[in-house]
Amino acid sequence: MQPSSAFTISLLALTTALVAQSSVVAPAAATNDDLLSYEWVAGASQPLRQQILVGQSHLLAMLGRPITAIELRRTAAPEAYLPGNANLTVTLSTSPNAPLGCDNHYAGNVGPDATQVFAGTVSFPASPATGVRMTPVPWSPANIVRIQFAQPFVYLGGTLCVDLTGQPIPGQEANWWMADAAEEVMPGTAAVEIGAGCGPYGGPQHAWSEVAHRSLVPGGRAQFRAKGPANGMALAVFGGPAPSPIPLGAFGIATPNCFCHLDPGAIFAAVAAVYVPETHPLALVSAHAEVLVPLPADVSWFGVQLSTQWFDLTQLTTSNAFTWTIGNAIPTLDMALNEGHPGDAKGWVTTYLAPVLRFEFQ
Repeated sequence: MQPSSAFTISLLALTTALVAQSSVVAPAAATNDDLLSYEWVAGASQPLRQQILVGQSHLLAMLGRPITAIELRRTAAPEAYLPGNANLTVTLSTSPNAPLGCDNHYAGNVGPDATQVFAGTVSFPASPATGVRMTPVPWSPANIVRIQFAQPFVYLGGTLCVDLTGQPIPGQEANWWMADAAEEVMPGTAAVEIGAGCGPYGGPQHAWSEVAHRSLVPGGRAQFRAKGPANGMALAVFGGPAPSPIPLGAFGIATPNCFCHLDPGAIFAAVAAVYVPETHPLALVSAHAEVLVPLPADVSWFGVQLSTQWFDLTQLTTSNAFTWTIGNAIPTLDMALNEGHPGDAKGWVTTYLAPVLRFEFQ
């Protein structure tokens, strides 16, 4: 007995609806639960570019399928979020980098199949207060920012780069509208100051260099930054600590009250960098230099300690120095975030924190 045409049409409609509603949350732990941290949504209050790298381990259900929308869910907090609108562009591509190898240069994370899937206005809903942190928040219209793609993107595997650039609309800013984010706390990472710097930056202690200690994980890229004069040159020097501070005068550099805190006989690398001018209106310094150091994903690197100090070649000054320790575990988040001002060529990378995303696919 053949099924009636009406039954066949109803079955096809039901099947189509089910396919259209297929979704996957990265990471899966956030499907029904609020996670540890939170993140800005691009354009809610300030111009912002966010590249979110999502590893294939989160996306196996979408292999070979077209992605049609993404959603960001608010974080759990006892505070109401105001509505607003922002202009947003979204580009998807297959990144050449695994999340742990996320590049701080935006261009370095974009794959050759880059496709702009959305350009337009997105709305931030008025969202009532939820429970305290880690309280489950449903994926309901009052809790999500939804981006429905104009152009689907077929996911063929590998690291997916979700590239969002948001611009607030004057008078329509949502301001404090924070999305749920995954955060992985890695054991063993540390950075301990071993000597003060000199020169005009970094306050009374002249602490004008730093390491993102959460980046000190095997398999990641350790992130070292220094403040300085725009377009000036600096060296990030790596080695072992000196038994006692060495005046720069000992090296023929007549800069009083400046000291080398590294043992000259234990220096094994020096990396040159340029102080790139800051364009973000909220930046507190004129420029930053940055060096990323790949750390092998090998247990032999667990707990390894090294020291770092920057030398400003323009002003002949030295930064504070610190000894840093690599963590004793390899990260498993398999997501990363590179974010900063849309006018900059590079952003700030976190391989331990990334916004939670829900992907809809057919």
